[in-house]
Amino acid sequence: MMIPGQYLRFFKDKNKDKPKQPENDSSIGFDQIYTKAPRSFSHSEFDSTPTNTQERMAERINRALSMVYSVESLPTHLITPSAMKIHSIKVSRNLRRCQIAYVPLPTKAEQRGKVHRAIQKYADLLSSLIRTHGQIYRPLSIKFVADTQAKELDTLYEKISAELKEES
Repeated sequence: MMIPGQYLRFFKDKNKDKPKQPENDSSIGFDQIYTKAPRSFSHSEFDSTPTNTQERMAERINRALSMVYSVESLPTHLITPSAMKIHSIKVSRNLRRCQIAYVPLPTKAEQRGKVHRAIQKYADLLSSLIRTHGQIYRPLSIKFVADTQAKELDTLYEKISAELKEES
C-alpha cells in the first residue's frame, strides 16, 4: 500500500531505536511521544487492591442486592439470604464486569447443590433486578461465583483467633 509522503510521519515504527537524549531535557516534541497499550483485563485483576470507584460500585451493588431481597418476591427461597451468604463483591477496573462470590449455607451436599443450581437458573433475573434497583444504566455483566476459599479462610481465622486467645 502506498502512503503519501506528507502522511508518513503518522506511520513511524515504534520499535525503532530512538536517539538518546539527555534526561534533563524536558522539551519533547510530539513526534517522540508514543501511546501505551491499554491495560488488558486479566483474571488477576480481581486480586489487586480495588480503587475508590470500584469500592463505590461494589457498595452500590450490595445496596441494590439488599433492596432486591427486601422488596422483590423471588421465585424460590434458595436464592435468598436464608440459603446463601454473599461473601464478597468485586468489580473490574473498567466497571463493566462484576463477580459476586457467594457461599451456600446448608450443610448437606444435596441442599448446597440445589442452591448452586437455583443461582445458575435465576442469575439473569437477579442481575437485572440488581441493575434496576441499583440504577445502573451502563452495561454491567454480573456473574455469581461460588466462593470455594471461604471455608479455608474461616478455618484460618479461627486458628489465628484461638492462638491470640491463648497468648492473652
